[in-house]
Amino acid sequence: MIRTLSARLSVLVLTVVLILINASPLSAGFRVKPYLLAPEPDAVTVVWFSDEDTPGILTVDPDGKPRVFTSAPVLADALTYHPAELELLSHDANIVAPYKHTVRVTGLSSTNRAVYAIQQDDEVHQSTLTAAPPVDSPVRFIIFADCETEPESTGKPTRWPEPGGDPKRVYVADQTEGFKQNLHVIRGRNPGFLAFAGDLAQCGGEQRDWDEFWHHLNGKYGNIAGSIPIIAAPGNHDAYGGPKDLGRFSADGHRRADAKFRTYFETTPNEHRPPQGYHRMDYGPITLISLDSTNGLPDNTDRDTNWLLTGRDHGHDFNPGSDQYRWLEAQLADAQKRSAFTFVQFHHVPYSVGPHGFVAGDKGHKHGQDDQSGIPMRVLTPLFIRYGVDAVFAGHDEMYEHSVIRNGVEQLSDTTDQSPQTRPQDLHVFDVGIAGDGLRGPFFGLGGRHDGFGDNEHQVFLAHKNAPEVWDGKRLVSGGKHYGHVEVNVTQDPAGHWQAVLTPAYVFPLMDEQGQVTGWERRVYDDEVTLTAGNQAP
Repeated sequence: MIRTLSARLSVLVLTVVLILINASPLSAGFRVKPYLLAPEPDAVTVVWFSDEDTPGILTVDPDGKPRVFTSAPVLADALTYHPAELELLSHDANIVAPYKHTVRVTGLSSTNRAVYAIQQDDEVHQSTLTAAPPVDSPVRFIIFADCETEPESTGKPTRWPEPGGDPKRVYVADQTEGFKQNLHVIRGRNPGFLAFAGDLAQCGGEQRDWDEFWHHLNGKYGNIAGSIPIIAAPGNHDAYGGPKDLGRFSADGHRRADAKFRTYFETTPNEHRPPQGYHRMDYGPITLISLDSTNGLPDNTDRDTNWLLTGRDHGHDFNPGSDQYRWLEAQLADAQKRSAFTFVQFHHVPYSVGPHGFVAGDKGHKHGQDDQSGIPMRVLTPLFIRYGVDAVFAGHDEMYEHSVIRNGVEQLSDTTDQSPQTRPQDLHVFDVGIAGDGLRGPFFGLGGRHDGFGDNEHQVFLAHKNAPEVWDGKRLVSGGKHYGHVEVNVTQDPAGHWQAVLTPAYVFPLMDEQGQVTGWERRVYDDEVTLTAGNQAP
């Protein structure tokens, strides 16, 4: 305790001195406050954005000996506002592109959380950081998708289809409040990292929507990203230029959206983080692989997840023979040897009864087709089975749905590679698209809007039907579809056996007798899964 207090004091004293020496007479500081990326066993990356082209000074004290890093600001010209956005901004908004600061903090300990402070012009931010844990340490992480932030989310409750009733019923709180409460619960669980399986912003090419994202992650609504690393995969909304004049899925709209995503989340490439944007992270006894599922090739075929994006420069193909597929197979093979558990995240859920569970096509749902289908991602299932992937996390359909490919028998029959490491196992696939946007019911199957298009035969849990609502007058007592996430706890028993417990959690709105929300609490769906290392079927 004495050593911890001493470390905090040393950082604070040094920070105050730096402020007195370098304070600017003009008001300037952070455009986006510091957040963490790419944790490794002795390092983590700190990123922030400033209004001025001024180096920032980061002080950290991981071992009682304060260290100082000075950033080299780079103009982030991708983060400008489109002309169509300008009339929607407040009169005092800073529309000039900010400067990006990236500092790789090394020499960290995985056992002690260190205080860090950053002075940027006349503003100071302080938080804590730590390195990734060693391979024999227990870990906790949390994963979700589809927060789809936008200023318009405030005062805009999403549809909340009533099971067997009103399909246009709306939720009891708006999307801003739902996402804020979800992050509040997550922060209290103290995970090692927070993973996003796509659709972080409503319109990736609209800067206002990214501004709203950072209000939640490290701004006026909360500060989780300042001390908990973010691991992000892109979604279709992150590749979307925006409505009307903002370009939709045009070449210009997509390039602008993609440039913003990369500016926020790309770090120095290495063998695990190639410049293409898909990446791998080893964290304690697990491996998490993030993929780009935003566009398959050939365009406008059953291998394409987005018929509205065309051309090889839009997204990275994931089909067999592509660079991403070859990279993925190499990472899976290595992770199978290295880690107790391998998890994969990408956006387009391959098994679902939601609006993107229809086959790829452009005829619309009434014809059983969808121009942004998740079904093409099933091409990766044999690879996941072959290399022992334990669970896949996706979003896109904005519901909590859990599917299991039993023993891998069906999928393994599709591949000619029956190498010695191939062992039939269950593959768990989760739609975790409940971060803060839609709360959908099924589009087909039992209780769905459309008939005649089959069902998800692999489904084992759907919140819409497996968590029935219980009401007492106007007060919801239990059950229902709510904003939430999956929490993963990986631990080792005394005999040295690893297990991973996957818990679907949600934030439940507490109500008074008039149906008004008075508070929120963490609850869990009756769908907890326990995996053992290797996840071999009996």
